[in-house]
Amino acid sequence: MKHKIEQLVQKGLTLLLELKEPFLMEWRKLQPTLKIQNDHLVDEIDSMIQIALKKVSAGKAPNADTFIHSILIEWQNRFSTEYNESDSISLVSTIENIFHKLLAEKPAATFLDHQAIQSFFSRMMDQALLTQSWEEQNKKWMKNMIVTNIIPMKWAAVVKKELENYQIESIVCSDDYPVDTHLIDMCSNLKASQICHLSSAINKLIGTGEEESDIVQVPCLNDVLLVCVRDPGTTITEHQCDFIRGMYLRQLKLQQLESRMEWKDGSLLFLQHLLRARSVDDAVKAITKGLVDYMPFSRCGLFLYNHYEDKGIGVSGYNVNIPSVQQIQEEILGLSLIEKYLNSLTHSQPLYFSNALDVLPKKYVNEFQLRSLVVLPIFVPTKSKLLGIALLDQGENSQFDISMQTLSTLIKFGHYAGELLYSIWDEALHQFGGTHSVLTMREKEVLQLIAGGASINEAAEKLHLSSYTVRDYVSVIIQKLEAKNRTDAAVKAIKMKLIS
Repeated sequence: MKHKIEQLVQKGLTLLLELKEPFLMEWRKLQPTLKIQNDHLVDEIDSMIQIALKKVSAGKAPNADTFIHSILIEWQNRFSTEYNESDSISLVSTIENIFHKLLAEKPAATFLDHQAIQSFFSRMMDQALLTQSWEEQNKKWMKNMIVTNIIPMKWAAVVKKELENYQIESIVCSDDYPVDTHLIDMCSNLKASQICHLSSAINKLIGTGEEESDIVQVPCLNDVLLVCVRDPGTTITEHQCDFIRGMYLRQLKLQQLESRMEWKDGSLLFLQHLLRARSVDDAVKAITKGLVDYMPFSRCGLFLYNHYEDKGIGVSGYNVNIPSVQQIQEEILGLSLIEKYLNSLTHSQPLYFSNALDVLPKKYVNEFQLRSLVVLPIFVPTKSKLLGIALLDQGENSQFDISMQTLSTLIKFGHYAGELLYSIWDEALHQFGGTHSVLTMREKEVLQLIAGGASINEAAEKLHLSSYTVRDYVSVIIQKLEAKNRTDAAVKAIKMKLIS
């Protein structure tokens, strides 16, 4: 199994390289729009794209993991980490969607090709956020902290509070003060009722001959960082302590994101949940219930885009009044959410709002007692189509914050829901969108005859029309149903119960 997944990731990289020229054209077109939201980050991403392309030749693709690792190292070396993780993940998702769009335009492309692209970008996210163990992450960030030399130090340690005791969780020494690994291990197991006792014990175990060393305590949330200053008597400023504290808190975010791959487990369970759907009703119920069951939300409302009428239509909900949701039909161009955030939604970016009034009409905010809100795009990456949105919250009048892990996980949930709905899109619009008026009575008569095997001339004769008029009717029908040809139009109309 592992070998197959590795092959799929490698195939994804190969496909990216094959599509690099059309990708660059699409990326250039999108850049002005993307820069409106985050000019600096888009420039950094663009630089990394250019670096990535230089790292690969026109020939065989390099090993995918090695390639991804080299790009991430390059990113860390060139750019600061002072950026919004949500914006970064959104941009990476936008890049992935460009490749899906280009792949969909290739006649020979398969669904497995799309999965290869998806696997490559998932691996990139894994290596960026989820690859290292808790202890390894602690050691890495402390090593980085020592190298910055913001405070010249001999060693640094993370202290955790456990019941009545304090315990050393990890400790790292400067390269200028090498210490035997056995002594380091002994320090890692130390416990004491007071932090100052831990400081003394560490100094005795890994001291470098001096009688006394200055040790600074830097509180960070529930933890304490111990920093042994290289030169006794050195004055440590509050600014230096804040810098160290900031490094630690950023690392803590990554540790929280790790969660032992829980986000992948949740995505898989959600997908399995969706696969049980056998009808349109089953599908919309599975989506709304699954988003509550497998994500940290209490309520969900699902809305689809009826492209025939340019309206957003209420479809279903979970832990909300479903008939009330289904009564909602709104001209989407008049909604603040669409006016302000359409670009983000069409790039499958989940959005968090602390106040629902910022993006939704007051009448709905009051009716459903909305406060904080997450908007999840229901997006089909293989077709680059936005089918609708899911609105998620944690209950009536609930105020909540959302984690970076949740937002990044939601992207895949939106993709899975989009793929399911796209497979039954015609039936869904017919059932919930009132598309009975899509075709006129005459168009239905024409299509009914065509579906029954009649030729254009035969249909014209039975309806007492000219063959030219019937051809015009067929062209309009194909356009209305977004069909490939008259046969496809007949199949779609039958599924939508427009004809029998």
